[in-house]
This record gives sequence, C-alpha cells and structure tokens, in this order.
Amino acid sequence: MARAMREADWAASPLGPPQEWPQSLRSVVNLVLGSAFPMFVSWGPQLVTLYNDGYAVLCGEKHPAGLGQPILEIWSELRTDLEPLIARALAGESFFVENLLLRMRRHGFDEDTWFTFSYSPLVGEDGQIAGLYCTCIETTQSVRTQQQLRAREEWLQSLFHQAPGFAAVLRGPDHRFEMANQAYSVLTGNRPLVGMTVAQAMPEAMEQGFGRWLDKVYATGEAFVGRSVPVTVNQGEGKAPYETIIDFLYQPLRDAQGQVEGIFIQGHEVTEQHRAQQVLQAFSDSIPAIAWVAAPDGGLERFNAQWQDYTGQSAQLALGHGWVSAVHPDDLPKARAAWEAARGGNQAWQAEYRLRRQDGVYRWFLARVVPQLDESGRLLRWFGTTTDIDDARHATQTLRQADQQKDEFLATLAHELRNPLAPIRTAVHLLGRPNADEQTRSRAAEVIGRQVGYMARLLDDLIDVARITQRKLVLKKERVQVGSIVDAVLEAARPLADAKQHLLSAVLQDSKAEVLADPIRMAQVLINLLNNAVKYTDPGGSIQLAVRRESNELCLTVMDNGIGLTPLALEHVFAMFAQEQTAIERSEGGLGIGLALAKGLVQLHGGSLSAHSAGVGQGSSFVVRLPLDDGQEPPATACHGHNAAQVPARKVLLADDNRDSAETLADLLRSYGHDVHTAHDGAKAAELAMQLQPDVLILDIGMPGMTGYEVARHVRAQSWG
Repeated sequence: MARAMREADWAASPLGPPQEWPQSLRSVVNLVLGSAFPMFVSWGPQLVTLYNDGYAVLCGEKHPAGLGQPILEIWSELRTDLEPLIARALAGESFFVENLLLRMRRHGFDEDTWFTFSYSPLVGEDGQIAGLYCTCIETTQSVRTQQQLRAREEWLQSLFHQAPGFAAVLRGPDHRFEMANQAYSVLTGNRPLVGMTVAQAMPEAMEQGFGRWLDKVYATGEAFVGRSVPVTVNQGEGKAPYETIIDFLYQPLRDAQGQVEGIFIQGHEVTEQHRAQQVLQAFSDSIPAIAWVAAPDGGLERFNAQWQDYTGQSAQLALGHGWVSAVHPDDLPKARAAWEAARGGNQAWQAEYRLRRQDGVYRWFLARVVPQLDESGRLLRWFGTTTDIDDARHATQTLRQADQQKDEFLATLAHELRNPLAPIRTAVHLLGRPNADEQTRSRAAEVIGRQVGYMARLLDDLIDVARITQRKLVLKKERVQVGSIVDAVLEAARPLADAKQHLLSAVLQDSKAEVLADPIRMAQVLINLLNNAVKYTDPGGSIQLAVRRESNELCLTVMDNGIGLTPLALEHVFAMFAQEQTAIERSEGGLGIGLALAKGLVQLHGGSLSAHSAGVGQGSSFVVRLPLDDGQEPPATACHGHNAAQVPARKVLLADDNRDSAETLADLLRSYGHDVHTAHDGAKAAELAMQLQPDVLILDIGMPGMTGYEVARHVRAQSWG
C-alpha cells in the first residue's frame, strides 16, 4: 500500500501530493502502513481514506479503487451503520465497538459480517479535529461459531426439559387442568385435559389413589413426592391400557396471600431414563464443544469424545475428579470459586480457564454449566459444555493492546511536540519587540534554534523507524576502525555524563579492529545506549563502553550500575514506544522509540542488540554484536556537493504557494549572493520565467493555476529552457 500511495496520481485529490500532507497526517499514515492489523485513516472534510495492506484485504473488490476515496463512498452500502460512528469520532470521542453486525456486499452478493472497531479522532496542525483513525478486525467466524454454540446449547437444554419429563398445572380444589406439556399428553394417551378436572379426564388416576394425594397437598400445603410409583394408563376406546413406572412431585402453588390455589405436577417415567441418557450421549458427541455430566460434588460422570481427543485423558483417568489435572493450576482456584458460588444456590454458572492439550500446550476454554434438580429442588447433577476460545481471546487482547499503545503514542507525541512551542512562542515575541536589545535577540534566536532542533530530532527518529520498518533506510557503509567510532560517541556523551557526575570510561580490546558499517548510524546507536545509561543511573554512577572480539563478531557492550530492568521490562524493552513504568520519572522526555530504532539499525548492519539485567537496582547492559570486516569492498557511495560559498552567483526563480517557505528560502539564497525572484502560483512562475530566463528554477509541485510539473514542461519547451 505504501507503493500504491507513491504511485497514485494525487492531482485531483483534496489531499494533494504526499509531500505536502500535514506532518500529523504523514505521521499517522506511517504508523498505519507499519502495522499488521487492518487500519485506515480518513482525513479532511471529504474524509479521504488511506489504508494499509491488512485493510486492503478486507476491502476485497473495492480495492484498489477505494484508495483516496471518501470512506462513505467506499462503503456506500454501510452508510447508515458507519455515519453514527464517524460522527462520534469527529466529535472528539475515542471508542471501541465490539462485534458490530454489518450487511456487507462482497464476492458479488450481500452477507452478514461482524467487525470489532477502535475509532479515534485525529488532530491537525491547527489543533482542530481533521479526521479519524480506525483499527478493525473481522470477527465474523467467531460470532457465527458462538451463535451455533448457543443454538446447540439451547437445543440440549430443550431436550432436557422435554424428554422424558412431564408437567402440568392444576387449579382449584377440584384439580382442574390449566396446562399440560406434550409429555404429559403422551403419558395420558393424548386425551383432552385442559379445562377438565382430574376426575373427569383421568378417572383411573382417582381409582389408583392419586386423588387422595392431590387433596392432601391442596389441604395441607405440603409437597408430596412419589417415587417408582406403578401406573396403569387408559389410552381410550379400542386401545389396551399400558403399565409404566413414574417418579413425580406434587408442589403446591400459592397466591399473593400465601393460600394454596393449585398444584404443579412434575415427573418422569423411570423406564425412559436410560433411553434419554443414550440420546444425550449421542447428541453431545456430535457437537464441536466438549460436553459432560458431573455429579453434585463436581466428579465427572461421563463426557463426549471431544474431551479425550483434546486432553488425551482416558475415561479411567478423567472420571471422578481426575479431570482437574488437565486444568492449569493458576486457573483452578477461580474456576472452583465460581462452581462453589453456583452450587450454593443451585444456579447456572460459567468460567474461563486453561486446559492442557495432549502435547502439553495450554489453551483457554469457556465452560457453561446448568444444574439438574429433582422435584424438591435438590441438585442431581451438572450438565456442561467447554468451548475453545483461545484464538478469540488472544485476538481481542492484541487488538486492545494495539489500541492502547496507539493512544499512548499519540498522547506522548503531542506532548513532546507541544513542549518546545512555549519557549519558541516566547522567543518569537521577544524578537518582535522594538526595544529588544542585541543580547535578548541573540538569546531568543538560540532558544528557537535549540527547540526546533529538538523537534527535528524527534521527527527524524520517527522517520528513521518508519524507514526501517518499511525497509527503505539505506546505509552508507565504509570500512571503519571501531576506535574512531568509540572516540566520537564518548565525546558526544561526555557532557551529559559530566552533568550527572558519572564516571564514563571505555575498554577496547583492539581499537584498530575494523567493521563494514555506516559510521554515522553506528554512532547514533551507541550514543543512544550511552544516553539511556546516563538517564537511568543515579548521580555519581559508573558507565562503561567495552569492545572485544568474539570469534567472527565484534561485541560492543554499554554497562551501567543504574536502576536495572525487571524481567517483564526485558521482554518488551525494544518494542516501539516502550518505557519501563518504574523509570518514567527519569525518562526526561522522548517517545520511547530510541531502543527500537537502535535495534533496527543494528539489524540492518547484519548484527544484533540484546539487553541484560539482574533485576531492579542491579544495573543493565546492552550488547551490540557486529560481524567483523570480511575484507570485501564497501559499496561505492557517490557524493556530489559544493560549498555554498564557492558557487557563483545565479539568477534564481523560486515558486511556492507557501509564502513563508518561499520568502525564507529566498532570503537564505540571497545571503549567498544570488539574485532571487519569487512567485506564489504556477501561472505567475511561468510568466516570470519568460521575462527573467533564470539560470535555476526551484518549483513547488502542488501550486494553484499550474503545477510545478506543468511550469517545468512550459519552460523546457522554450529554446532557452
């Protein structure tokens, strides 16, 4: 996508050519292009959209035509869904939207898709919101998997409720049927029930004594439990009665005053229990999740084939409480606490924990569990499903970390660029005062130069990191003695070390050892490491740069006795924008990209950079390893340049619609003795060129009237041009 942006014709775009994009836009575009996550930037009143390779994949057939188009034109079919999100971001809100349903057209037809978004506003050079920034990830497969899982779980619970249990509600002292489920109708031969009394609908039940039990429950308000009760059921005329055995519960129903007003009947045919268990087992083996049944104490009674396929545990090992050995030890207390809380109230529960796979790898699972109760409310067993959520969990976590890192970086960048503006504004104000003396003016100029230099270094570091990430940074290698590099970096680092009264020293095993390297970039790496050591070492500390040979490598080690690094910090110390929390107060500003930049530069040299520390307060060491010079000639580097003072005076035409840029550059050229004329649009530049016939034209590309390219073609078409 970086190549596509470079090659695109931006003449008709509201953004203009990339060289003229605001620095804030260019910075965030570099960040987007360097990310593996799908991201896009929409900028300006038209919300012109730029995106990276990950987002190009999501665009499908809309790419490459979508590059440089307004976001709502790219996704015209989603306008209704996206407009509220865009409005929130342009109003200054950063927010996170998880699993948003979008009816998207791709592959030639409309389909339901789900996406998780992170939207953030983008601030332009004037401090106003100029666009928005979005990181997104498609979660369609995850959502569909969860939907299928919920549907299967509901089916399983429906199976528990419908087969083989029967239920009915009776009202009044004559026990009139208010409702009855299908199982109850089947049990009674599908005869009419609702609206009839038990005596009318089932006279054989009254003859077998069920009427007396119903009367007793209604009169006393005490439940009645019947276990393994034989029943003879009449199936109607022409059909022989059949015998069955049932367990049942008569539960009194009370009104608002606590008076019994009816009876709830619940039960099941014991003869069908085995058949129902077989149906349950067959069903649970057919679903992708692990399905299981456990006793009230959590001991596993049975499970489907997916458990053994994943854990490798046999039934002999897993049944009872053997399954617990597959749970990660760190997650077991939390899962047990969730089960104990649910067990106390016989409630459904769920928990997330890691399970060990056959190969020893742990993955995250979500367990959802429902209880089965008997007629008295006593817990009989637990039914559960355990679903692999590892991929979805890591994807969500990574997206949130990326979003947090982006927000932290933008905040840090804004802070670091804003800090120099206050002294610059003050200095400019002083320069503009008519009564300012020469000393005040000189000091103001020094402040402006120093603060602008600081801002330039920040931006240079950002550009270097972007170039390294995109593999565009070119090294100017030459054969160089390591001693000369060490002398240069010690000279550069010594003022900062002296200010903190550090002992700065160097130990060189062989100062004449040679490496094939870009001396400026290698000095940049070592100065960065030495400055970090100075920052994070208390006054009076010791810092040493040691150089030694190891086999075919040259090792340059920066050691200090400073605050040290935690094991966690060592894992991400070279990550972009990483700053150890315990060292924030010592950071003295910066974006947290210095070590990432240093590592990238070392890797471009074919070497490596590693960090080591025994812990907090134990100091740190950073080791640069470079291949020793193999005797090959360094690549030729052409250098064409002149001392400005030696160039003869020229007639120069300078055209730029940015008046400040044009006039300051013109003043600089005049200070070297050149005859400089300026124009602020393309047509005026072409007109002056015909009049002046200058020796040199310096042309901005994007100008009103005529572009720089058009002016150049016009001039070159003349005999003198």
